[in-house]
Amino acid sequence: SLHDALPISVLGGTCVTLNGSPLSLLATSDAQINAQLPWTLAAGHYPLVVHSIANQAVSGTATITVARYAPAVFVDSGGPAIFHQDGTRLDQSHPGVRDEPLTIYAAGLGPTTGGTVVVGMPSPSNPLAVTGKLQIYFGNPAISDSGVIVDWSGLQPGTIGVYQINCRIPGTHLSGNALPVTLRIGGASSPVTGANVPLVWVH
Repeated sequence: SLHDALPISVLGGTCVTLNGSPLSLLATSDAQINAQLPWTLAAGHYPLVVHSIANQAVSGTATITVARYAPAVFVDSGGPAIFHQDGTRLDQSHPGVRDEPLTIYAAGLGPTTGGTVVVGMPSPSNPLAVTGKLQIYFGNPAISDSGVIVDWSGLQPGTIGVYQINCRIPGTHLSGNALPVTLRIGGASSPVTGANVPLVWVH
């Protein structure tokens, strides 16, 4: 139906507005709300308000900072979303090896070219939505052998707001345990401190 084809702005009795405009909601629960910012939103500071439709009340407010780029690898309880070709996660028990292709899932890689992107709708598959130039490092970016080859990066087709990176560990890459992962795009780098910094093992 037409309703199913439109972005959802009310979900689970919740509506979220940014600068007075409703955001597209992807999921809601008692502890978390997943929403998507518009692609056209300029960098700046904006008021965010969470509305409880059932209670006809505001249940939370904040001011958020929006940047054109805010790269970050997805991290969950299993670790960073970095996978070998067979689907296993790259971790201490399954380290990366030189010349190996990997897939990384990330957020905040900014605007794309190619396929048309619509807020709240799955990303296109033909043509694909492609990011600008992305650099990846496993280990200290100041070390020349920490660079990873990026074969493709863009929005993962069929998902909403998820970036996919196809990359390879070059044959000259340094070895190491618990190497921090850095993504760089548009002059912005992913966080390198804190509990959720993605770490990889390369042997």
